[in-house]
Amino acid sequence: MPRGPLSRLPVHAFTRPRPQVGDFDGAERRDAFSTNLFRFPRARAAGKGGRCSDASSLPGCRFKLVCEPETLNVVTMHVDVPCWKELSSIGGQKTLNSVFEGMVAKPDAGYKVAVSVDCDACGDAAGTLAKLINIKRHLIGAPFTSAFEALAAGTATKGPVAKVPWRDGAEAVYVVAGNDPANVKNYDRVTVIYAIDFPEEADRAFARVMCQQLGDTRKVANAPPVVFSEAKAPPAEIRALVETGGGFFGGGAKQLPDIVGYVSFTVFKQHVDTPEKLAKRVDLCVGFRNYLHYHIKAAKTNQHMRMRRKVMSWLQILNRAVPVKEAEKKTATGRTFTRK
Repeated sequence: MPRGPLSRLPVHAFTRPRPQVGDFDGAERRDAFSTNLFRFPRARAAGKGGRCSDASSLPGCRFKLVCEPETLNVVTMHVDVPCWKELSSIGGQKTLNSVFEGMVAKPDAGYKVAVSVDCDACGDAAGTLAKLINIKRHLIGAPFTSAFEALAAGTATKGPVAKVPWRDGAEAVYVVAGNDPANVKNYDRVTVIYAIDFPEEADRAFARVMCQQLGDTRKVANAPPVVFSEAKAPPAEIRALVETGGGFFGGGAKQLPDIVGYVSFTVFKQHVDTPEKLAKRVDLCVGFRNYLHYHIKAAKTNQHMRMRRKVMSWLQILNRAVPVKEAEKKTATGRTFTRK
């Protein structure tokens, strides 16, 4: 990074701890990308001119950090979000303009969003860098933020279902405001529905078991209730949408997608009544699929370790085994007795 307040921060200010369960993105990937910011002043001091650094992240997001030779005090981050077309119409563009006010720039070809930072004129260096590192969270979490803010303010109303196809294939997330069955005019909840699927059959089996466990587990105190629905019986909130092919799965009318199933979280006002709670709920919603994938990989690793230990125990038994040698037997006349 060129001169300015950002370049004077210590390296540890740009890093985060190892990923926690439910983290919306791998912390190592963010650390590696954010650390590249410090290579720019070194390149400039060595007379190498501008720099360009690329990185990628799940789900299919790409990042490019550019510092042009003509303006070494300006760093531009280009971001490619596969579902930006849908996100921009349901709060993504509004979030981009509000969180990165005065920093939105024109993206390069192949990218959807760009943000430029003038390091010499940056007042809050740590805050600006935190927003840059979490840019994917802000963009993908825009539908959740909008719905939860309306819920917390008591202004939630019936509206179209927010649909985000944030992964390739049949995976998507739906955000819909719900009302109290006893008072249909009181929209006191927001339902977040995930369409879960994995390309590998083993991952699908693990995901089905884990999603069923989420639905069968007793309700945790002060936590949003969870419901698991089979693919053949989508949640009532999105059933009509999915059956008519409006869930990004195609297939036409009455053809349900062949996926693992649906996981629904019902968020009430008490879950988002403070800014801290609201931000935490958005983080968890954005990171739920990564959370699920993390535990699937952990379960597979555990099974592989157990199988290896079992095989090693069998090999030890075989190595320690000593063939039994039968003692030589002779008849009464002194001849050797051979069993046939």
